[in-house]
Amino acid sequence: MTISQSVIDDMLRDTAAEHPEAPALGIIGQAIDFATLDARVHRVANGLLAEGKAGDRIAILGRNSNEQVELMFGILRAGQVVLPVNWRLVAAEIAYILKHSGATRLFVDEAFLPAAEQACADCPMPITVIDRDFATWRDAQSNDPVLRSGAADDVALQMYTSGTTGLPKGVMLTNANVVASVAIFSRPPLDLAPGDVIYAPAPMFHITGIGPVLRMAQSGARLVVSAAFAADEAVRVMARERVSYTTLAPAMIQACLAAPSFADADLSALGVIVYGGAPIAEAVLREATARIGCRFVQCYGLTETTGPITILTPADHAPGRNLLLSCGRAAGDIAIRVVDGNGHDMPPGETGEIIVAGAINMAGYAADAATTSATIRDDWLYTGDAGYLDAEGYLFIRDRVKDMIVSGGENIYPVEVENALLEHGGVADAAVIGVPDDRWGESVLALVVPAADAPEDAQAILDFCRTRIAAYKCPKTIRFTDTIARNAAGKILRREIRKPFWEDRDRLVG
Repeated sequence: MTISQSVIDDMLRDTAAEHPEAPALGIIGQAIDFATLDARVHRVANGLLAEGKAGDRIAILGRNSNEQVELMFGILRAGQVVLPVNWRLVAAEIAYILKHSGATRLFVDEAFLPAAEQACADCPMPITVIDRDFATWRDAQSNDPVLRSGAADDVALQMYTSGTTGLPKGVMLTNANVVASVAIFSRPPLDLAPGDVIYAPAPMFHITGIGPVLRMAQSGARLVVSAAFAADEAVRVMARERVSYTTLAPAMIQACLAAPSFADADLSALGVIVYGGAPIAEAVLREATARIGCRFVQCYGLTETTGPITILTPADHAPGRNLLLSCGRAAGDIAIRVVDGNGHDMPPGETGEIIVAGAINMAGYAADAATTSATIRDDWLYTGDAGYLDAEGYLFIRDRVKDMIVSGGENIYPVEVENALLEHGGVADAAVIGVPDDRWGESVLALVVPAADAPEDAQAILDFCRTRIAAYKCPKTIRFTDTIARNAAGKILRREIRKPFWEDRDRLVG
């Protein structure tokens, strides 16, 4: 990345000028080069500017595709705002986002067209079907050069939070936010170059899904997108395409190791797997390291911080470091503090709320000055995550502040209990919540997915748990289940799991 880059579009323009014939987007034998991608982006930008103006919010409702990548960069080149919409939402939720954002244009996959049309009933706008009409629309536009649009402080992405609590919030990320975030990845061990291949299975309505797209433009690597993650197909794609870099949640890594195609897959080109959303179990790391042989990097971040806040490096994953429950140290020039309820710094090892300062912090929440002011105070972004820093500056996440369980006056963080459960060989996955308890206010309940061929022995798991954490933190009840509800980023949908236990209560805490 050159120092002159201040808007996202600079990355693609510079790479297309320096490496015009390098493959940019698509599978082996069908990938377009950077010169072709740049020309297509010109046409998209011209088409959008013929219909609208700089600053317009352009909504995208579709699974990952090459067309969506072209569209995203075309929106940015036009000086407009990319508005990715979660295609898992129902029409009413889509309608809220379109209205709240003030979107003026919608591009949608044909599979989601009925929901889109229903959502647009009260806010009509032009709609183009991506997988049916986009290419024809794009190729009909002018190929005249598009002047450099936008400024560093202009909003480039408006991404809506998952909405697991209340109405979703529109996170406004500027060009400067994104350029600063991508710069973090331009350093070893995350740096890439032409010849590298990026595999992107995470949906592009998440910051985790957009990251690989930006990495392609910044580095000159080839990008292979996936419409949806399926472990067996993911392994086949990574082997066939000679993928060198990918981002997977720990659960995805474990699923790939168990996929039938893994036994015969040649993944020797795979150099780095970046993971996040949760720590990786030591047993999974050992198996993945032995069977794949690549390096592992953990990133912790938020949509509000344009992605990574901390990085746990490959060296930090080494046996004996005892850092797998950490998410690493501050990335780049980011500053991290852990504070109490009054904003005072907590000493090393003491849990409090994690706050962050740096160029990665969002501009704010769209049309929500009150929540913005509550979240960003004196240039520090309050993450809502509970954790602690050790004496060496490694950050350990305990949980979301509001997910804390209070039982008998004691604070219990579900992630800590889940980590203890996941150390048991008979536990494949786990989720911990607080449920009503007439005596203690709340008690700890664990949903456990048993490992393959493991007995459903709740007492053995409880006995094991008591050897890992204090008795008062251990589950009072274990329920076995087939799956744990998670969102597309792999995070536990804790509130969805809690609902049945609290639905007849006036209060959602004990």
